[in-house]
Amino acid sequence: MKGIIHIATVLLLLTAGGVYAQTDALPDSAELRELSLDELSHMKSRYKATPMEKSISEAIEAATAKPLNMRKTPSVVSVITDEDIVRSGAKDMIDVLRMVPGLEFNVDVEGVVSVSFRGMWANEGNIALRIDGHEVNDLAYASLQFGNHYSLAHIRRIEVIRGPGSAIYGGCAEYAVISITTKKGSEINGVQAIATGGEMNGTYARRNIELLAGGKRKALEWSVGGMVGRGNRSNRTYTDVNGTAFDMAGNARLESDWLNAAIQYKGLSARLVYDDYRTTNRDGDYAALSRPYPLNFRSVMTDLRHVRQWNKKLQTVIRLDKRQSKPWIFDGSPDPVDSNYGTYLFKGSRYRGNAAIFWEPDYRVTVNAGLEVYNDRALLGAGNVFRKDSTTSIGYMNYAPFGQMLIRSPFVNFIVGGRYDVSSAFGSAFNPRMGLTRRWGIFNVKAMYGSSFRAPAIESIQSAITGDMLKPERAHTVELEASANLKKDMYLSVNLFDITTRDAIKYFVNTDPNSTNPFLDGYRNTPYNTGSRGVEAEYKYKSRHGSIGAGYSFYTVQGKGVDEGNAVPGMRQITLGTARHKMSMLTSVNITKKIYASLSAFYLSKRYAYAAVDATGNGILGELPQQLVCNVFVGANDLLKNCTVGMGVANLTDETILYPQAYNSLHAPLPGPGRELYVRLTYKISYREKT
Repeated sequence: MKGIIHIATVLLLLTAGGVYAQTDALPDSAELRELSLDELSHMKSRYKATPMEKSISEAIEAATAKPLNMRKTPSVVSVITDEDIVRSGAKDMIDVLRMVPGLEFNVDVEGVVSVSFRGMWANEGNIALRIDGHEVNDLAYASLQFGNHYSLAHIRRIEVIRGPGSAIYGGCAEYAVISITTKKGSEINGVQAIATGGEMNGTYARRNIELLAGGKRKALEWSVGGMVGRGNRSNRTYTDVNGTAFDMAGNARLESDWLNAAIQYKGLSARLVYDDYRTTNRDGDYAALSRPYPLNFRSVMTDLRHVRQWNKKLQTVIRLDKRQSKPWIFDGSPDPVDSNYGTYLFKGSRYRGNAAIFWEPDYRVTVNAGLEVYNDRALLGAGNVFRKDSTTSIGYMNYAPFGQMLIRSPFVNFIVGGRYDVSSAFGSAFNPRMGLTRRWGIFNVKAMYGSSFRAPAIESIQSAITGDMLKPERAHTVELEASANLKKDMYLSVNLFDITTRDAIKYFVNTDPNSTNPFLDGYRNTPYNTGSRGVEAEYKYKSRHGSIGAGYSFYTVQGKGVDEGNAVPGMRQITLGTARHKMSMLTSVNITKKIYASLSAFYLSKRYAYAAVDATGNGILGELPQQLVCNVFVGANDLLKNCTVGMGVANLTDETILYPQAYNSLHAPLPGPGRELYVRLTYKISYREKT
């Protein structure tokens, strides 16, 4: 707790120093258009943008599909740049996303670690993860997998919409959208190799190699990014609810082969993304297995895109893409003692076409509209059949017209839009969104409403416990955000949120001995409304001396319904496995022109989880203590020619990191990594530019 008090004290002092500062805000493009020629000619150098002003004025695309700066974007957005990732010393995506308020990591089953958001388990289609426009949620359960997965070196920018995105992206963007943009060829402009090695007590943490290459010659631009990663989830001991224990070193392997290649000529571009993520599973659904078994996730994504700028006011975008997904794959033979661990072989594909138009008749109005059509197909092997249709193959169609309009005025910016999905799998769903943004000098205010939905994934549809069609899960989110440029190098934002979820899709086990339903487990719609509400805050300071970033989030489910699978018995404010209070901080200081040092930390308040069972097999609820994890990193840019070196210590105090389950299927908390000493080496050769 002392560390938390120190962090809070520093932030309060920094904030207090800037609240009453008299600062000239940097004008945006709309304000500049309204100035007279005389006023423009008398503008002074005070409007030269600082690093912080440049950061918050950069265009954000994830929330509107058409670039707007952070203050005008009608969503609560967190932005993480490639510089933030490098200076933090982040080793994988878990380290990066821990900076985002509201996001937390929990175990699912079979060693898979994924996300919860604002107190709600969000792994099965509630959060969309998009990489260069490709949604990477698997096609079986719409789940995500984290831990030594995805290449960080190739990332240029991460935009996290902390709120609904279904009106733009459809059915996996119910609660949030994580949008990753990788570096273009002109930004790489050469060949780059990155080697990262980390050691924990008793085993290695990671041994990763990443390669980047890219360039641009006249109208032709190309880039290739690849990663070969080998790692271990933890060096701790896992104990299941029955008391069976095993050493996770060597039993929780994380292996990743990743490729992202793109080529563009004028308005025509193509991209290939290959993702082969291999894990080992010994923790099972809830009971530990006798030995580790392979559990693999493979996907291949391709797209072809054409962008045509007809004139200054009109642009069209046509995109065709294909995604193949083979998730949760085990195609071997379990030992007789592990006979409950069955073979699973799922092959899914999605074919999608998207046509959109962007029209800006003048700077006050922007219109975006279009149509998206996709077809999902799936095939089960190894003697399995889909439960609902009793067949080995199924297919669904989805049609979705969408549109939105942005209206700018000197008083307020207003956005309204929506998306209407018609699916052969779940019927139809209309998702409107509205937002108002207003700026007064250094202050900015947003008021937003969005309706979103979670489309049932293929296996959710096929495993409906009643055998009937699942309804799409619907969420209604109201958000208010206030932000301020406290000084030219300081930015503070605070937002309130309220989420109400109707027809929540939850995994359910039927324990009624008199039930005539042949399916004792599966998915169903919760018969009452659920949700959460709370507050989040982000603080940023950036100058030539260094930077500070901090985040805080709080949620409660008081006054909301809670599904019995997520409830903490006897408590009405908190859900299983999640912390009501979360804090994160990243401080980086430039020691010299080439050397910098960074300190990062994250704090979680107490959580509740099932870690054991009683004599009758009922779960015993346990309280997990609050958790504070600190990391240090020192980097040297171009210390040697073309070479950058970094060294860090993660989990400095060797804290016991735990990933509890955010719903009740009696899976004990999964241990995370202990203290890790790691080194990162980067070597780059830049192409020589012609003069």
